[in-house]
Amino acid sequence: MRLCVVDCSFAMAWVFEDEQNEVADALLARIARDDSIVVPAVLWGLEVRNALRTAVRRRRLTEADADQRRLALADLPKVTVSCPPGLGDTVDRLVRGCDLTSYDAIYLATALEHDLPLATADETLATAARRVGVARFGA
Repeated sequence: MRLCVVDCSFAMAWVFEDEQNEVADALLARIARDDSIVVPAVLWGLEVRNALRTAVRRRRLTEADADQRRLALADLPKVTVSCPPGLGDTVDRLVRGCDLTSYDAIYLATALEHDLPLATADETLATAARRVGVARFGA
């Protein structure tokens, strides 16, 4: 079962011990039992790599730790979805109407398109999700 759309900010709870939380732990346990998460193609992988690169630059992780965690995230049961035709208009409306970055708007548009809750640690994105009727996973 597809449980939710997961953005990079939420996934970092699975990377950094000081960002762990009960909701992320519960989702990880569920996907270990044959459920899956949904992530936007290309964007999620790029954001994960950027977050890990930043962690290495700030000496929060070693290169080896970053590689190990990137591979662990890559192995998660997930469905990678591309942006369907017409999604660009939705992204533009969300960027303008909710004052989101285009990256965050893609996560929200994906949740709207697939009628799934959104797992995010980003409060601006969570607020925008509520405004457009998308539930926050675990809330």
